[in-house]
Amino acid sequence: MRTSIFFAVLALVLAGFTSFGGAADEGSWTGWISDARCAADYQKSASADHAGCAKVCIKNGGGWALSMPDGLVLLAIEGADAEQYLGQEVVVKGELDTGSNTVKVSSVSFSN
Repeated sequence: MRTSIFFAVLALVLAGFTSFGGAADEGSWTGWISDARCAADYQKSASADHAGCAKVCIKNGGGWALSMPDGLVLLAIEGADAEQYLGQEVVVKGELDTGSNTVKVSSVSFSN
């Protein structure tokens, strides 16, 4: 009897840790790769004309972000991978950490 209660409690505890640790959601997002500061202004960052500004901001220490009409997500991505998509609408796939609003990018492709 004690053994079954022990295993029942253990199962509940492990289930709790699994759901608590599941803060990352796999998904895809469509938007414009930009620097994090300018990505907050979709009208500014959602154009090919913004690529030069974003390059300067990134060079000065800004982080990468995906600008979308309803907001932005930060991007955990290599600079060379991101820079080739500046000034283009893209689809980013990866895992979103909801706590930090950061996508760990697994792929980027041009939007159709």
